[in-house]
Amino acid sequence: MDSIKKALENWMNELNNFSFKDYEQLPDLDLYMDQVIQFLDKQLYIFQTSTMDKQITPSMINNYVKGEVLPSPISKKYNKEHLALIEEICTLKQVLSIAEVKQIIDSEYKDQTTKAEIFNKFNHLNNKKLDSSVEEAFKHLNDIEENDTKALTELAMDFAMTANTYIQISKRILYLIRAYEIAEKAKEAMEKKKEKKEKKDEEALDNTSSLEESVEE
Repeated sequence: MDSIKKALENWMNELNNFSFKDYEQLPDLDLYMDQVIQFLDKQLYIFQTSTMDKQITPSMINNYVKGEVLPSPISKKYNKEHLALIEEICTLKQVLSIAEVKQIIDSEYKDQTTKAEIFNKFNHLNNKKLDSSVEEAFKHLNDIEENDTKALTELAMDFAMTANTYIQISKRILYLIRAYEIAEKAKEAMEKKKEKKEKKDEEALDNTSSLEESVEE
């Protein structure tokens, strides 16, 4: 059996070579649920820590549809757009709530660029982050003995704390955006209400003026 360090290095080398397929490489044929799961299991296998650790299940996909994070299947079939979105959701849900994932996806896909361009941009950024993180991890491993569980645990804690800091910053950014958008909508509603009242007052004043003119005549 390989040492802990060696097993980790082997896995990180795999991770360094991992990449989701670009949008154009996703299956052209629409897939039923069991085919979707089979395809995504192969795509996401590298992130499983055990055979019991399922990255995607039919119930997860159904929940994404119910939560309007994912469009409904067409005649019970899923197309390229569905597959791309599920892969993006599976990546982001590791660190964000589904509501926060939906917020990001809604913001991304309301753009005028094509779905292929949006997903490929996400995919290439994800690959870049994986590469830089793996490179950083290898640097830390250089000074650790093969089965030094204490040092490896401390490294895991260090990475977890770093990740948590970025997660909190990410969540705060999304929260502030939501708060800003709510405030802007409230401001817009108040302005419309004010304009409506001013228009109503002007109409009432015009009616009063017309009535006074009629009386004078």
